[in-house]
Amino acid sequence: MSDIEEDSELGYLDIYIRFNSDVEKDYCFQINTNTTFKDLYKIFDTIPLSLRPSVFYHAKPIGFKKSISPGYLTQDGNFVFDDDAESKTVRVKDSDLVNDHVWPGQLILPVWEFNDFGFYSFLAFLVCWLYTDLPDFISPTPGLCLTNQMTKFLCWVARLFGQDRMADIIIKDLYDPVSVGAQIAFFVFHIIKVLFLFGFLYTGLFNPIKVFRLPSRSTGLDVTKDELIKIGWTGIRKATIDEYKEYYRDCKIKQYGGMIQAHRAGLFETLKDLGVQLEEGEGFNTPMTEENKLRPMKEIIEAAKKPNFKLKVSYEYFAELGYVFGMLVDNKSGSELSALIKEHRRYGLLVASERIEKVVKGRKGKLDDEDEKIVVVEEEEEEVLVEKADN
Repeated sequence: MSDIEEDSELGYLDIYIRFNSDVEKDYCFQINTNTTFKDLYKIFDTIPLSLRPSVFYHAKPIGFKKSISPGYLTQDGNFVFDDDAESKTVRVKDSDLVNDHVWPGQLILPVWEFNDFGFYSFLAFLVCWLYTDLPDFISPTPGLCLTNQMTKFLCWVARLFGQDRMADIIIKDLYDPVSVGAQIAFFVFHIIKVLFLFGFLYTGLFNPIKVFRLPSRSTGLDVTKDELIKIGWTGIRKATIDEYKEYYRDCKIKQYGGMIQAHRAGLFETLKDLGVQLEEGEGFNTPMTEENKLRPMKEIIEAAKKPNFKLKVSYEYFAELGYVFGMLVDNKSGSELSALIKEHRRYGLLVASERIEKVVKGRKGKLDDEDEKIVVVEEEEEEVLVEKADN
């Protein structure tokens, strides 16, 4: 069998992988049904970015876990990851097929190993730096100031570039007598500087691929389009709940033709109750049993008509979302098609089928008022007819 024939028999699904342990960096990847979790390591070998949480973690993950937080159900039946996505997880084996353990669009989290040696070595350096910079009037080793030694080195470099006057001024300033109060003020400033430096690294604001790059080693900064396609890279980031709500609002206002028209259409009432936060056993927290996987859409819709409905997803539910997307992109091409695909992967669809609308409405606890009114009217008419017959 040729590679082309083999690829044609494979199914594909979108998954999301969180980079840098950052809720705003959940990126979409398109993988095939034969992809194992072990294959996902290629992503971290290919993308020329630092994907770890900070420099105090090793550069490559040591495993993966899937997020089983239910998620947030959008107004049109799609899903956005919630704030608990990283705290509610289940570890998976490298040898497992991704398709067997995650729903379409589910979030996968790399497991990062903390670099204890690097962390404590850096702390030791900072403590040593603070010790050498203690004010001379309390320091056991006055004059052994690392900051001053670094300053002298910079002055030496300045002299190499012909800046003798500037170097002399700085050196003279170093040896001028300093009052106790000034020494304390400088040391307090130094503490603040060290804390800022530590926070800058610990939070990942400065997070290079390698802290120390060796010229003899290839850093893999050059990556081809084919390599990115091979790992399933789409370049599309999943929106947060707040980003989705803002985008939905802006799109609908534009669709209605302005704020006034949107208000008349009831948009702002919709925004008050936009989407719903799912609970345990729903959404991406739905157990991947054969019963749940194969649950028909018809059964989900029937359950949505009852009180206290919980949305347990199935493959057919995701197929319904795919059907809506297919209808939306029908006869679309070029940039228009690309924009719709990007919107779908980032925010989910902003349109829904009648069946999806019933599910969302049921999950919000809103029974079909019109059907209830019809039933009440029919019962009242029957009572009137019975009374007339008795008379």
